[in-house]
Amino acid sequence: MDTWFWIALATCVMGVIAVAWWRPRSRRGRSGEGMGGNTPSRSASAFPVDPATQRMETVYRQLLARVYALPFPEADPTPRMQGAGHDPVISRSVAQLQEVGKDVRHTPRRPGLLPQLMREVSDPDSSGTRIARIVAQDPVLAASLLRIANSALYRVQARPVESLERAVAAVGTDGIRRLVATVLVQPVMGASGDGVFGRLGALVWEHTGLASAAAAEHARRQPDGQAFVAQLAGLMLGLGAAVVVRTVREQYVRRPSLVPDGGVVAALLGEWAASTAIRISACWELSGQLDPTLEALARGSANGAAVRSLRYGGIVSALALLWRDNALDEPVALAQLAAVEPDAELNEAVWKRLRRSLEDQG
Repeated sequence: MDTWFWIALATCVMGVIAVAWWRPRSRRGRSGEGMGGNTPSRSASAFPVDPATQRMETVYRQLLARVYALPFPEADPTPRMQGAGHDPVISRSVAQLQEVGKDVRHTPRRPGLLPQLMREVSDPDSSGTRIARIVAQDPVLAASLLRIANSALYRVQARPVESLERAVAAVGTDGIRRLVATVLVQPVMGASGDGVFGRLGALVWEHTGLASAAAAEHARRQPDGQAFVAQLAGLMLGLGAAVVVRTVREQYVRRPSLVPDGGVVAALLGEWAASTAIRISACWELSGQLDPTLEALARGSANGAAVRSLRYGGIVSALALLWRDNALDEPVALAQLAAVEPDAELNEAVWKRLRRSLEDQG
């Protein structure tokens, strides 16, 4: 009897120790405990980050903060979650962003043809012609696709593309998939408006369009790359950023005596763009394809082929916008790009494409 008593007691003690050891670790691995809401914390990555990919993550965040600072006149736009009189803006913005995906008032409306198009573009046996037939059901969507197909960012020939059939012939099935992704997201981004937030909204869309196209090209050249997933994830990330801009703008509009703080806005964008994109992705039923990539972005991890492609796209497009706005010389921009991506042929091709697009926009 005594022997069984001590065995039972030892078993209970070991069970208590195991539970106490496991619980803190399992909590850290759950979603929803990072600063960005329903996203994993940045310490959740199970694998060590390669120094090269970590450098890419650092450069990305630094450059994006510089892009976000362009519309703001203050000398120190360093991202910061504080500021004299700005705490209500921060707290109310965060509260509203947490409602994205739950409250229709704060969630971008899903494009009507999205489910049908996503099924088609995700089918490896699908054709560009079949995708084009679905797009043709919506005249506005079809017109947008033709306009984007003729833009400097996507144009593959000098001759104008005047029909969906010609667009399919020009860019192929993979190209039409990526055009469709851009066309679906662009109208949901919304109008930019006036003032610093109008300028910031325009920059967010410009960066999104350039970055998603560059990410797709980077992914296309990788052995394990998925160009469509990279492009769609980049577009959703930009949509998340646009929702953050809209949300913060609303809070400043309610406080007209408060001058918008670029550092506060940049910090909210850096902290909430990816987690907001995850919420929208879930609401639009895109989670299965995009969640792993978007969650890695939210926790600041640069591991994974799709994430590296997105970070590359974000870096090269930020460099291009800073160059366009005379905030960076071209040789310096190209040197910074080469420091994170050694593929000189890729860098040259993507830089020329983005530069031509920005020059065409005037």
